[in-house]
Amino acid sequence: MYQINLPKAWKIYNIFHASLLTLYKETDEHGPNFLELLLDIIDNTLEWEVKTILKQQLFGQWKKKQYLIR
Repeated sequence: MYQINLPKAWKIYNIFHASLLTLYKETDEHGPNFLELLLDIIDNTLEWEVKTILKQQLFGQWKKKQYLIR
């Protein structure tokens, strides 16, 4: 079992069985997995610049809005 430090906002259990974890490998075929985010701190709040909204949908019983952004 492994315990991982996750952001509290994720609201998921932070202990995983070793069989659920795999070694991270970045490949040339898929390109970089983590790009540097454009991040600002405004009024002590982290904010990112959204270039465009690619898709939106309603999710779950309470129809929460979800957005796919660039």
